[in-house]
Amino acid sequence: MKIKPFKITSAGNTLRGIMLNCDAKVPKKTVILCHGFASNMMITSPYAKAFTDSGYAVIMFDFCMSGSGISGGKSVNMSVQTQKKNLLDVLEYAKALDFVDNNHITLCGCSQGGLVCSLVAAEKEDEIERLIMYYPALCIPDDSRRGCVIGTKIDPNNVTDSFYGVFVKLGKKYVEEARILDPYEQICTFKKPVLIIHGIEDKLVKIEYSRKANERYDDCELIEVHGDHGFILKGFKAGKKATAKYLKNLNLYYKNIIKTTKSSLIR
Repeated sequence: MKIKPFKITSAGNTLRGIMLNCDAKVPKKTVILCHGFASNMMITSPYAKAFTDSGYAVIMFDFCMSGSGISGGKSVNMSVQTQKKNLLDVLEYAKALDFVDNNHITLCGCSQGGLVCSLVAAEKEDEIERLIMYYPALCIPDDSRRGCVIGTKIDPNNVTDSFYGVFVKLGKKYVEEARILDPYEQICTFKKPVLIIHGIEDKLVKIEYSRKANERYDDCELIEVHGDHGFILKGFKAGKKATAKYLKNLNLYYKNIIKTTKSSLIR
């Protein structure tokens, strides 16, 4: 399997990533993977393998200013909106690649990366075939309004210039941009297939956020597993198994379409 690094400029920073299974002679189904807060693209590797095993090309990258990984920028300038800009730029880059089938691009994100993917999918619905999210952090706007950011207590009416969320130094921008978001109003304009996999024991992002999204999306499947946030202590195997089953059924769906199309042409 061919692995190729890439880098682009996004909002003045260098964004770096890698492409897997990118040696196709004809365009193939492609997934763009997005990691979560205080993380990097290597966390998405198990999902990348599930996709490559199912014949997908994979594009994975580190968000700029994430506080982790190999892309540039200072975390104090990072926000959901800057990550949305990163993903939009990666999407544009991907569409120009020879191995990418522009009719079959999937966005897949974990935690905050899931929220970012949902926003981009809604904005670029014509360019995205489906959306997959693991424990999507749809709680971020609510948390920012309440004064609790990634477990860190803040005064939402008097946000300091900088503070730490976990071990990542954040700025006022992160909170100010997040708290004006209405994710359900924005993301549910996406009418194409959505898959959400979420742990019912997730204490950071309550399962209720995904249940609400499941109700609001037109075409959504929510798979609830016994797991915590990030499937760190529990849920990893169940999440991986659910992904593999979903992709297997999806491949059968595509094969049936091709078979039906060929039969129609013969007639």
